[in-house]
Amino acid sequence: MALLLATACSTSGGGDEPAASAKPTDRAGKAGQPHRDDPNLLRGFRSWLKTNDSPKDDKLAGHTLSIRLSYDEQRDGVVEVLTDYGPWGEAEGQVGPLAAAFTEWWDKDPAAGRAYFLSQGGRTVQETVLYRGTDPDNLLKEFLSWTAKNATGGGRLAPHITSLGIGYADSGNGVVTVSTDYLTYRDASTQKNLNAVSEAFAAWWDGDDGASSVTVKSQDEGSSTTKKLAVSS
Repeated sequence: MALLLATACSTSGGGDEPAASAKPTDRAGKAGQPHRDDPNLLRGFRSWLKTNDSPKDDKLAGHTLSIRLSYDEQRDGVVEVLTDYGPWGEAEGQVGPLAAAFTEWWDKDPAAGRAYFLSQGGRTVQETVLYRGTDPDNLLKEFLSWTAKNATGGGRLAPHITSLGIGYADSGNGVVTVSTDYLTYRDASTQKNLNAVSEAFAAWWDGDDGASSVTVKSQDEGSSTTKKLAVSS
């Protein structure tokens, strides 16, 4: 793949802070890897299919509808690639070349360990291994660590953050979704807490151009907040 954005996460600047952690495109720009130049993973993959030197079918690009990168604390990153293959029963025999091309393009990037390829109906029809190394990147864990150390009230907020996903479609940059275990009907402060999580995420994201907005949701989805993410000039 390519890791999404070109800016390292910000830190509080204290002398005992760890080095800034990487987001999915922090390793961008390696020679010979044009797919790393676009912070939108869907556009980057499509561009690579059309411009690389391997004998890939350029038509594969048109079969890729969206890409989503997801993280929780229990597993490495997971990619979901939605395709237009199908109907169910036929997609399994169609998706192979696209799955092989995507795995090659991902190039063992530690941002995700596996990819799931979905048919037009959203059912998984193939799974591939993307990274087998011992040092995977997990954006959720990095965000939780930063929040606990640097955000106002972060020690209270971080335990309630449960997952993080970034979705990529045809246009724009990524759209981030952060899920929490807050329940609207149990806690009158749920909306205030979601707003605080969105502010913490924007500070951690630090102007990276790989996403344009973040939406933070309660577990029951009775409350949510969306915040635009500023892009560094």
